Amino acid sequence: MNEQMEPEQMLDELLNYLIHVERQTLLMVQRGVKTRESLIKVADNYLKKREVPKDTREKILNHFTKFIWGYYVLEEAINDPDISDIKVLSENNVRIKRKGKRMSTDISFPSKADYKRFVSMVAVKNKTNLADINAIQSFTDKHSNDNFILRFNIATDFVNSTDVPYMHIRKLPKKKYSMENLIEFGMLDKEMADYLINAAGSSGGILFTGKGASGKTTLMNVLLEYIPHEYSGLIIQENEELFSNTHPDLMFQHIVENNGEGKIKYDLRDLGRNGLLTDLDYFIIGEIKGGEALYLLNAVYTGHRCWASVHGMNSTEAIDKLADYVKYESDYSINDIRRMLTGIKTIVYLQNFRIMEISETRGYTGGEIMYERIF
Repeated sequence: MNEQMEPEQMLDELLNYLIHVERQTLLMVQRGVKTRESLIKVADNYLKKREVPKDTREKILNHFTKFIWGYYVLEEAINDPDISDIKVLSENNVRIKRKGKRMSTDISFPSKADYKRFVSMVAVKNKTNLADINAIQSFTDKHSNDNFILRFNIATDFVNSTDVPYMHIRKLPKKKYSMENLIEFGMLDKEMADYLINAAGSSGGILFTGKGASGKTTLMNVLLEYIPHEYSGLIIQENEELFSNTHPDLMFQHIVENNGEGKIKYDLRDLGRNGLLTDLDYFIIGEIKGGEALYLLNAVYTGHRCWASVHGMNSTEAIDKLADYVKYESDYSINDIRRMLTGIKTIVYLQNFRIMEISETRGYTGGEIMYERIF
């Protein structure tokens, strides 16, 4: 080994070699076709050819395994239970959200090239392609961490106005919160909790609304456990965030994106269309962003108990937002859409992980949905 080359530089060379020269081996290991040990052996052989001393090789291989199978300098933040979000804006600008408050950190990557390589490795290990045709990607890692599901959103420098990628990680606890936990966190009080537990089993449908990171998914996930076991249901979602540990008859599906290496793609509309052909009582869409709203409408109007989340400003405007999405996808009049959507009886508005309003629909009169504020 060149005496001027530090172990960190040698690690850089090794990672570049594996990403660019031995990429196929790396992909096969990530897909489970080859073992981790086989990749470590390839790395070790590379270092031997570079005449790296044994003790230095061991040190480099230790860092290498953390880079490949862990999340490197972000690992401590990922394991911190008080941190819900990690946002990387550059190699030396890592922001976190701790207990609902955004703040800067002293976390940094050794260099811009190191950060770019890390983002590429995150994509590879999650079987995702960040080529220019796939410059914006969202995916979920359910396996790397024992305590959290990790949802990634990556936008590369192909679309950014900077020369580095952006990466956001949302952490979702694998151990579900209980309703008692949500009360302790201040999301709601006991009276609201009792109301929502009853609504989960008897309401015609529940719509959760608020902006991103307001607590919609967390609350929906808790309430899934209160769906009576004699009912069946389908939950479709963009990322694998909603799950049940106890219900015997709930099915969960997620979208499949075209990653540039093939033409396989199943979006929420595909899943929703198929879902309406199965034996269901509950039809649930994790988050509505577009034309899949039409299938929620069809489910509502055919007697299913429907849940969904949608971005919104308050509890009485969320259904209008849904109606707009349906209108983009159908020839229904906006009045007919609103009338049919009144089958969703309960609307919950959250802000900053706290329930601010709960309303119920009371019918449709004179072109307007009638609401009653419950909380």
